[in-house]
Amino acid sequence: MIEAETRGDTMAPINFAATREDGGIWSNLDKSLITQPLLAHPVALRDCTGLTQPPSLESEGFEAHRLTFERADWRNPEWVEAIGSPRTMAFIRERTGAVHIAPFHGHMALIRDTGDPAQPAAAEFVHLDHSRTSALPFIARCAPQDVRARYPHVRIYNVWRVLTPPPHDLPLAICDQRTIDSADWVEGRTVEPMMPEGVPYVTTVHNPAQRWNWFSGLTPEDALIFKAWDSAPSAPFGCLHGAFRNPLAPAGAVPRASAELRYIAFFEA
Repeated sequence: MIEAETRGDTMAPINFAATREDGGIWSNLDKSLITQPLLAHPVALRDCTGLTQPPSLESEGFEAHRLTFERADWRNPEWVEAIGSPRTMAFIRERTGAVHIAPFHGHMALIRDTGDPAQPAAAEFVHLDHSRTSALPFIARCAPQDVRARYPHVRIYNVWRVLTPPPHDLPLAICDQRTIDSADWVEGRTVEPMMPEGVPYVTTVHNPAQRWNWFSGLTPEDALIFKAWDSAPSAPFGCLHGAFRNPLAPAGAVPRASAELRYIAFFEA
């Protein structure tokens, strides 16, 4: 049972871009490369756990669902490729009505483990993983040309799962996509050993109009789905997100570990 005092709306500092001029460099694997200037702002976070009118992909841009697996093993690439990712991909198709789905990372789960120094830790700043243009080479690589030509409307969805029980010391904050202003965007680059040139991504300066959310009750049986990219220029681009230090978490809370999968969804219109 999750204690009541670890649930509910809260205030917490969240890291935003410190300047509009430079998003700097971020690296998940080599902290010595990070140059991104950040500035923390106190932010009100709505707890979406148990709401009578929960958020949805089409409005806020995110939703949570119970999606259970028998003997789940998200750290095992063979299990993820054979069982975890295909079933998750089918669930995304069902929820979105996409006519074609392609795995973004070849059915790979991205593991973040704040309690294991050998693993990348949670990213404690707000971001979208790609800019409007930096996702295009990945889409071209992951989907056949005939699919891309036939279905020009493309979205990228992230599916995020905790691997540790609540309450979480570093939950995920997620922004209502309707409250994000592209005028606040700052472009940075994710640089890793296998990507020395870097992949542009989007962060943002703080804007009081942004509406931030979290889920206090997520368990390893749950999946948080959010839109991370949209090819339609008239649609909200996606949900800014990032880890934050939870003021409601008790001392000694299990360090948060998570698994994230990404999918490219194609639509007829």
